[in-house]
Amino acid sequence: MTAPDAPAGGPQADRPDGVAPSAEELFSTLGTAAIDLPDAGRHAPAHTRGTTALAGPAQVPPPPRTGPTGVRAPSRVDPVVRLASQVVGGPAGRRVAAATGFWRAASALMVFVVLAMAFAVVERQHCRMEGWSSPDQFFHMCYSDVPVLYGSAGLGDPGRPGLVDAVAADGPLGQPPLMAARRWPVSRLVPDEGSAAAARVFFDLSAVLLAAALAVAVLCVASVAGRRRWDAAHLALSPVVVTAGLISYDLFAVALGCAAMLAWSRQKIVTAGVLLGLTVAVRPTYAVLGVVLFAVALRAGAAGRAAATVLVGLGAYLGLRAVLLPGWVGQLGVAFSTWRDGTPGYGSLWLAPQMLAQSKPSNARFWYSGDGLGATASTVLSIVGFSLVVILVLAVALASHRRPRVAHVALVAVVGCLLVSKSVPVQASLLLLPFVAWAGLRWRDHLVWATTEVVYFVAVWLYIGGLTNTDRGMPAGFYLLLMLVRLGGMTWLAVQALRAIRDPLRDPVRLPEDGGPGADDPLGGPADGAHDALVVRLV
Repeated sequence: MTAPDAPAGGPQADRPDGVAPSAEELFSTLGTAAIDLPDAGRHAPAHTRGTTALAGPAQVPPPPRTGPTGVRAPSRVDPVVRLASQVVGGPAGRRVAAATGFWRAASALMVFVVLAMAFAVVERQHCRMEGWSSPDQFFHMCYSDVPVLYGSAGLGDPGRPGLVDAVAADGPLGQPPLMAARRWPVSRLVPDEGSAAAARVFFDLSAVLLAAALAVAVLCVASVAGRRRWDAAHLALSPVVVTAGLISYDLFAVALGCAAMLAWSRQKIVTAGVLLGLTVAVRPTYAVLGVVLFAVALRAGAAGRAAATVLVGLGAYLGLRAVLLPGWVGQLGVAFSTWRDGTPGYGSLWLAPQMLAQSKPSNARFWYSGDGLGATASTVLSIVGFSLVVILVLAVALASHRRPRVAHVALVAVVGCLLVSKSVPVQASLLLLPFVAWAGLRWRDHLVWATTEVVYFVAVWLYIGGLTNTDRGMPAGFYLLLMLVRLGGMTWLAVQALRAIRDPLRDPVRLPEDGGPGADDPLGGPADGAHDALVVRLV
């Protein structure tokens, strides 16, 4: 029996060897096909129609893909995962059936969460046993805000502050309201013991709660990811979780942010808004997600729904402040004044001039010797930087050749906000992990960035410890260099996201490597598969 001939004009017609072209070759010819076919726009899916007047001929997506429909196996397509799988027997073979149930992947992901948090606790074991004292906690790299603030804020004292006093903008905790509010009830669970033992108990209780928050975040990422559920391992197994997961309560912001994005992907407008507002009350950097949702939805003609989500989020944020803090705006002015009057903190790009002046060689004739950027200059630069990030988000969302996915735009936006912030603590990098997973980045790119984070993790504690003991500390020049390397690692992630936006062949979510069915925008909510209502061409 012989195989039937290919239809005339089919994909094999122009190939002398009779082999059908690959998906990449088909995808690369779509632009010319749209011009040659006068009714191409009529057959295009919803998310590519409606752009002819603004952007030329409608784009034609790849033909319907056939292939695996179960959960994607990373060990088959990702070289790094394939190599790492050797410790558990090697990559999945061709006779291994693809998993289809959600919990088949989620159960393994929960094991990864437990392992990562266990390593995070072990990494701080010295301080758990010996106490968090300076400079010992820095040289052993086991510093954590969790027990340190427990002691400095008097949460374990007989006259411990009440909830309102503890979370006040000028209160002893000095943190965003909901982050501070989460510490207070945990402190009430600590028995009245010695200060060292009480701090250890508070740390252990917080570690359990943070592990639960990480588990929630991983489940939310896996729920949105569809057949790419294993991408949630970027969050569950990241080295950044080990180094930064227990420094502060930032994993609560990650969990709330992931839940907000999950609600948005399910088009739960009010729920997404409330969760987004609570997320900002834990870590204000995530406020940029409101801009991302609005920008992508504006292109898809769903700006009203995104605006409603942002307004609900703003109401939830202000309402929470009004409940927890005195004043009808919940000391919002006090919080802004505190941020405005603060000088650049560790990890910030605006700290570079000060570090440069401190690293002047003894024999240098020409060197910067100023005092660095003060509070006013760094505040102005940060505000200008945030404004540029907003403009960049709008430009990327509205002017790209094809509507970008929310995950890619969000990764660019969060990286941009961190690069221009007045302070970029070690734990701030946790905010990037969900979007690294949703963007479908390769583990190679993840590990390139994570390596810079681990190196900076060592550098910042050695530098801070050296302020007390110069014989063991890191000089300012080396700290500056490694700080810039870390910021470069963050930029690397943003560049990978921009490359995927510019070249859809680099987006494994829309064009899976294993030949399975792709998806338009799992995180897009009302923008997923929608018409392009507004496209702006910059040239």
